[in-house]
Amino acid sequence: MTNNRKKAISWIILIVFSFVIFGSSCFIITHTNHDCTGEKCSVCIELAKCHKTLNAFDTVAMGGEHLSIMMFVLVLTLKSFLKTRLNHTTLISLKVEFLN
Repeated sequence: MTNNRKKAISWIILIVFSFVIFGSSCFIITHTNHDCTGEKCSVCIELAKCHKTLNAFDTVAMGGEHLSIMMFVLVLTLKSFLKTRLNHTTLISLKVEFLN
């Protein structure tokens, strides 16, 4: 896959997820105070589905946050380790010129 195609697919996925989250939130906000018809109320069933969808996205986002934190800690650890290893100085690494 080319780089432009990957970017286009990423943007499409972002737009779809944003639309689903926005649509579910709007439906919940607009239909919260509806006239319920009873146990088999279709609006209540749709509200439950929208709420479940939003909770699923929240769970995914939390997993992403945990992964991001773990990666951040790993990068900091590797950075400090490499810094101590690469900080080893010798006369050659300092490029000292001996003039007699």
